Amino acid sequence: MIDRLRMELNSDGEEALYQISHRMWHPVAFEDDITETPFSFQLLDEMCVAVKLGGQISVFQDLCIHRGTALSLGRVIGDELQCAYHGWRFSAGGACTLIPSRPNRSIPPKAQIRKYSSILCGGLLWVCLRDHVIFPPPVFREWNNPNYRIVRVPTYDWHSSAARRIENFVDFSHFPFVHAGILGLPNKAEIPDHDVIRNNHCLIFELGIEEPTNELKGDQALGVVIKRQPSKYTISMPYSVELNQPLGDHDHFVLFMASSPISRKVTRTFCYCARNYDVGSENDEKFVEFQNVILEQDRVVVESQRPAELPIDLSEELHTKGVDLVSIEYRKWLQELAHLQSAT
Repeated sequence: MIDRLRMELNSDGEEALYQISHRMWHPVAFEDDITETPFSFQLLDEMCVAVKLGGQISVFQDLCIHRGTALSLGRVIGDELQCAYHGWRFSAGGACTLIPSRPNRSIPPKAQIRKYSSILCGGLLWVCLRDHVIFPPPVFREWNNPNYRIVRVPTYDWHSSAARRIENFVDFSHFPFVHAGILGLPNKAEIPDHDVIRNNHCLIFELGIEEPTNELKGDQALGVVIKRQPSKYTISMPYSVELNQPLGDHDHFVLFMASSPISRKVTRTFCYCARNYDVGSENDEKFVEFQNVILEQDRVVVESQRPAELPIDLSEELHTKGVDLVSIEYRKWLQELAHLQSAT
């Protein structure tokens, strides 16, 4: 009985975090995915549709106010979205402009579809489902830098919470075991001490670890282990991370990922890798293949974690002093957000 009550109390925190996530920006598509063909997606259990109307992107609840039909089944007529069921048309602002079965009658003021806030940033479309946004969208600094070659990694869905996905990305002590021979070695598993800085809407930290050499990072001597210069990690709250890894001679490898909570236990992640060396296109596929290998190794582990939602109560899981500092600071911030939601 005590354990059951404790689980119920703890789940309240995860539920509060999930609710306040409605007041945050989340990526839903690559910018060039959005055209005049309605694009359907799910965000925080809400079905939505994005479409270009008059050259601008509009995002609506995927629900016609008339009979609840999915608007994503419709099509664009002029600068308006037409419902596939009865032909009702809606403007870019969400107001109904035409009811074909009664073209000469006034349109009820209630004939509005729900429109959501959206913004383009870093080649992604970001959506917020509620007003009073808490954090700005993250900045992918290399996006407009002509010295970097940007490569899109295919979008992937995992059966885990978005917070679990982020914590996996910044968990260094799993490298020697989950990614043995690629990002680490079991006999070199020690993680050095490091500081975590909380700055505005970000957690920032630097860490240099030993890892096997990799030709994709410009290493000449392959098959050996080297100590990298400290890489800079930036977690942009709530669910985005940028890794900037210096490789010497002013070369940098960058990995940017932004996770989107489709639901409480399903997460879609958008990812770019960028480099300012070897900027020709001939090796792009190799960079994508490398990421896919790492991702599949991580997916199996993360999808096995229980509970699927990250516990924000620090007492629920055991933490290693120093090694799990990033995770602890991240969970503390999530806990603050949950408390903020509970107080409203």
